[in-house]
Amino acid sequence: MLLTSLATLVIAQASWNPTGPKIVFTMGNGKSFTIQTDQKGSPKTTAQIVDLVKKKFYDSQRVHRVEDWVVQWGDPASKKGVDGVGGGGSGKGIPFEDSKATFKKGVVGIASTGAKVGGDSQLFVVLKDSTFLDHNYAILGKVTSGMDVVMAFKRGDTIKKAVIKK
Repeated sequence: MLLTSLATLVIAQASWNPTGPKIVFTMGNGKSFTIQTDQKGSPKTTAQIVDLVKKKFYDSQRVHRVEDWVVQWGDPASKKGVDGVGGGGSGKGIPFEDSKATFKKGVVGIASTGAKVGGDSQLFVVLKDSTFLDHNYAILGKVTSGMDVVMAFKRGDTIKKAVIKK
């Protein structure tokens, strides 16, 4: 039974293709990456982030966290530099949503103050499978192109702009 459940989960994740709006992030160096959002699994999360993109919230922000397994951005204070940032946001929280997807490499989550706690504006991408996050952090979607750009992030890299593509 356990093996059957595990196989079902693996197949479901492999075929998980979010269908919400695409967000294209263009970096200061001109390279870009695209996140396909999971509007069905995380409707409030997707709505909040899409709204922030439309308001140019992410433009000129910097990547403030780079570790071997995760990268993160979305603190507006990073526009002034990256030292001491990581706790700020847009001021409009998002309730926790469990989309039932799995944190495999390239999945985009919403940073928060802890497990099953809603977030705000900070996004992270897992650079390797991080299933310990499953059902504890909201999932926005996944990187569908430009994962090589994300994998090469350095702390302080600038996001030139973010736009919604249909």
